[in-house]
Amino acid sequence: MELVGIISEYSPELSKKKYGDFKIEVEYDNKKEIFNYLSNGIPVAVTMQIVYSLIKDDSNIIGGISYLTDGYWIWPNYLNYYVDKASIELPERFVDFIFKNKISELISEEQKREAINLLKSGK
Repeated sequence: MELVGIISEYSPELSKKKYGDFKIEVEYDNKKEIFNYLSNGIPVAVTMQIVYSLIKDDSNIIGGISYLTDGYWIWPNYLNYYVDKASIELPERFVDFIFKNKISELISEEQKREAINLLKSGK
């Protein structure tokens, strides 16, 4: 499994990439499909941390952080906020994966444990 879209201002133990390091206003062929995919991941971890938007002149509360997976990738729930509001950059491999696959609701317990262990390890 791989982590994607983790912003260091929220989770410095999981990423060194700051919000300002991501490209924004990226053109996606089907942004709605990406947003829907991100919204429909399987939750594997929830935190009590409340996060605010890092977008300039946007002080909205995004909410608590949770982590979702499709069994191959792990991403934070705030990623769909940034895809929607700022068209934040996503790795091409991840976008290609989204268009080639659908989220399975039958992720194994082993895959869930793997995702949780990856998040715990901070790698």
